[in-house]
Amino acid sequence: MATETSTARHVFRQRSSVWLAVMSGVAGLLLLLSLVWSWAEYPRPLFGAWVLFGMAVDWSAFVRPAVLIDAEGVTIRNIVRDVHIPWAALTDVTTRWNLKVMAGDQGYNAWAISSQVERPRSVSGGLLRMSAPGRVDGVRSAAARAPTTATKVTAHTVAQSIQQAKQEYDHAVCIGEAPEASDVRVRIAWRPLVMAVLLLPAIAVVALFLI
Repeated sequence: MATETSTARHVFRQRSSVWLAVMSGVAGLLLLLSLVWSWAEYPRPLFGAWVLFGMAVDWSAFVRPAVLIDAEGVTIRNIVRDVHIPWAALTDVTTRWNLKVMAGDQGYNAWAISSQVERPRSVSGGLLRMSAPGRVDGVRSAAARAPTTATKVTAHTVAQSIQQAKQEYDHAVCIGEAPEASDVRVRIAWRPLVMAVLLLPAIAVVALFLI
């Protein structure tokens, strides 16, 4: 599914991952409620630590990963790392196993988007249609109107959206409707908060197991 988070950004996740995360999260909450209910008679801190660790893995593996497309470029959000690829640096997109965005000779895989067999569907309109000469605001407003909900989210469909947006960005720069990017570096950012969410319950499991 594609979730619109702002007027200039689309977030792509596959529906199967979202449903798996929801079911796992509900199961984890039920286990925690059962643990709290019986805590006075039968405290099980190790079991609680395992449940919290499982919920942390569920969130980091199935909820956090996504592919973001906006006026600035493509951001691949994996488990503990974000990769932002500006449109000016993007050179190709492949879909053999997972969505893979190329910047020169370097490729970056998207954990959230895997290749799947899909039925072809027509998608009208461009993702980043330009509308205001000399301004990038037109790119942002057009991105918000992208028709993503009618198409199943697979590596192929997201790659098509990226390729179309890249073509429209290049065209806009060529005719002067968007400024040429001065910074074409691929930015990689590790997320300490996500690491902490995973490490803390894991440490608790080990510590309680050794007690």
